[in-house]
Amino acid sequence: MPIQLGLASSHAPSLFSSTFDGWERTYQRMKRDRVQPHETEAIETKEEIERRVPRIKAAFETLKQQMADYAPDTLIVVMGDQREWFDASNIPNIAIYTGEADVWGVHNTGAADEDPPAVPTEDYDRFRLDVKTDRDLAEKILKGLIDRGFDVARSDKMNPQSNPKRGVPHGLMNPMQHVLHRLDLPVVMVWVNVDDGPPAILNGERTLELGRAIADICEGSAKRIAIYGSGGMSHNPGGPRSGWVDEPLDNWFMDQITDGKADNLKALFSFRSENLVGGTGELHCWMVVAGAMDQVKAGHQAVKVDYFAARKVTTGSGWAYWPQVQEPAAVR
Repeated sequence: MPIQLGLASSHAPSLFSSTFDGWERTYQRMKRDRVQPHETEAIETKEEIERRVPRIKAAFETLKQQMADYAPDTLIVVMGDQREWFDASNIPNIAIYTGEADVWGVHNTGAADEDPPAVPTEDYDRFRLDVKTDRDLAEKILKGLIDRGFDVARSDKMNPQSNPKRGVPHGLMNPMQHVLHRLDLPVVMVWVNVDDGPPAILNGERTLELGRAIADICEGSAKRIAIYGSGGMSHNPGGPRSGWVDEPLDNWFMDQITDGKADNLKALFSFRSENLVGGTGELHCWMVVAGAMDQVKAGHQAVKVDYFAARKVTTGSGWAYWPQVQEPAAVR
């Protein structure tokens, strides 16, 4: 059965705080000593943040409802790795977890709302989540990608390099309980390099090809499969553009996927631009999903759930899904 549902969303830490104070604490930590845009304090007032919190919850609930309605057997999660699972000694462009054991990680929901903030890695009773993995599908995708000319690293053992106490990277753990309709849903973890800047990372064309290849490999599976891209949109926390959101880029990107024009994304990451380095590279995760869904149904249009330029999140924040692709009726 082909992949029939695609989803994508931001996963910035502040999105999982329910209070202005929680946002402010995370903002102060993320911006470091970087000069911030003048719009930040003028626009992102306490009242505005309090209006956004229910929008965020509603956006994630929409994705979770799409998952519940489709009821997949497994979920492919496409995410970046910011020196969590890997470290500077080895940064693969593409990697898949194929280990036998189920894994675990910590989420951050509500942690910053407390004063002082809770530390998830020091309170597993509250913040740890177990993650079931689908090794069979992971192996199938790994082999299929290699057969199609992709150089893919495999990770057979849970051994986070930079912070072993954290476990699975935040790209899955932060949004996990907000996107998955059931926490025991098996996942396939696919990493793409998102933050080392062109030309080290995959260009847009190759990223779309990766998504198409994953969809093609899954075509013959008996499982109901969904795919989720985690991260983005434009942001560079702690970098020279910290707090600055590239709204034209984000809105153009949204227009391409909602118009069903995935091929227009090919040009991204094919040239060096400060707008595309840092966290903005997480758009790769969305692009893998866009390529996969376009492979399943050419021109399939995503639905924009919400978007806003969240400067105090230091991230353009978006949510989208590609509606379930109905299987063609059997020919009688």
